[in-house]
Amino acid sequence: MSGKKLALVVGGGPAPGINGVISSATIEALNHGLEVYGIIGGFKSLFEGKKDSFIPLTIEDVSRIHTQGGSILKTSRDRPENVQERFKTLISTLYEFGISYLITIG
Repeated sequence: MSGKKLALVVGGGPAPGINGVISSATIEALNHGLEVYGIIGGFKSLFEGKKDSFIPLTIEDVSRIHTQGGSILKTSRDRPENVQERFKTLISTLYEFGISYLITIG
């Protein structure tokens, strides 16, 4: 492993193909030596600094999810009132968890 971490987060409403993107991105990143985490609950979890929303993803976790509707990571539609302040929380949470790369879906 390279020690680099990639996180996946889903925003907005559910749409066809989200799980396919999660699966493909996870498998590709793992094959390139990255650690991969899914963020449960979408951007709302990041804006609230919820470090317990980060779950490790493996090839076994995602190899057949493309056949399921929705998003295995859940999603949220969050319009924070104080965007600048909450964005600082989002960045801080990613930094504290050691995330090097973030893929946003939706």
